[in-house]
Amino acid sequence: MGLEFDYKDGQTPLDEEEKEGLKIKSITTQGELDEFEQFNIEKTVEWTIHSKLKIEKILTKKFVKDLHQRMYGDVWKWQENLERLKRTLEFRGYKLELN
Repeated sequence: MGLEFDYKDGQTPLDEEEKEGLKIKSITTQGELDEFEQFNIEKTVEWTIHSKLKIEKILTKKFVKDLHQRMYGDVWKWQENLERLKRTLEFRGYKLELN
């Protein structure tokens, strides 16, 4: 006999593997995670608007990694952050070397 839970949007619990990679241990649902990530993404967008970024800098692996770190680094530990970026890019058909 199993329990069936009826979660509303944003209430889906995170699995234990996901929780291990989080810096903020109080995050327990997908909705909470989304809020923290969104806040950091908004800060990063603001940073890009106020930065004088040159195309030569933007088109580098280092910039992509640094940008992703700005977007998710306050929420995720660095290695998990990189793995997440790699999975996202590979899902979209791109390849990222982590070294």
